[in-house]
Amino acid sequence: MTLKIGIVGAGAIGGYFAAQLVEAGYSVVVLARRLNRDALAENGLTITSENGPLTVKFAAVSDSPAELGICDVILFTVKGQDTDQAANDMQPMVGPKTEIISLQNGLYGIERLAAKYNADQISPGITYVPAVVEAPGQILRTGNVTRTVFGPLHPRDTALHEELAAALKKQGTEAVALKEPMTEIWTKYVVLAPFHAIGCLTRLPVGGWIGTPEMQDLFLRAMKEVCALGRAKGADVPDSIAEKQVHFVLKNANPGTKASMLEDLERGKPLELENIGWLCRESKKLGLASPIHDMAYALLLAHKDGRAA
Repeated sequence: MTLKIGIVGAGAIGGYFAAQLVEAGYSVVVLARRLNRDALAENGLTITSENGPLTVKFAAVSDSPAELGICDVILFTVKGQDTDQAANDMQPMVGPKTEIISLQNGLYGIERLAAKYNADQISPGITYVPAVVEAPGQILRTGNVTRTVFGPLHPRDTALHEELAAALKKQGTEAVALKEPMTEIWTKYVVLAPFHAIGCLTRLPVGGWIGTPEMQDLFLRAMKEVCALGRAKGADVPDSIAEKQVHFVLKNANPGTKASMLEDLERGKPLELENIGWLCRESKKLGLASPIHDMAYALLLAHKDGRAA
């Protein structure tokens, strides 16, 4: 029987994977609102990449979770600030055996989902797919990186994860099912939280701030704050990860690359600030110091909800 897969968060990342899964032969239903709902229902989703445009249609598109019904798998790809609302809204789509795969940034969303649902239904993951929404129902892939990993929050059978990874690979996505994904998720978070914090505070792309010894040291110390928290929570994240990342960013990063949170800040959109706030609160709870992230969180709080329309 074909799996029924629900998409909660049909933006750039959710839309990309929704299209891949339709092409792989799955029955895909999409929870969407307003203009995005109307565009997806009427015209389907079009993704434009170096291979040209691809348009797919979904089994169902609705703003009513009850209408979409219980799914075998839910791909959860909402922005961090929308986690709690989306997790509550999608409840009619979640049955006792529904697998919830989160491809959100950071750790905040994973813990919120595990608190709301059975932790043995939660599968954290990360993706490096670069994509943006150009208009409702229109997504542009801005690069050819597709690496994506996911797996169970707690050790258990991974047959479903392996099936989905194999299906995505056939569509050209470098998908990997891991029995224990948290180390790789923490490794990304080590870079992600400081990169967003520094990008937003400097209002500059990476090439504008990484070139000075002072900023390299700040970046290193911020990453070590994340490493320390990861180790305290049981992840294998030595400080050497931070040291390697400074050199990697210096030598390999595109100077024009901006943190996605900086893009949102510049556009007056709400920020995924709780990825940093969660780090600050968890560090304090565990008796760890996180002064760089504490300062960044405090200074950016005024922008958390974006500019009024």
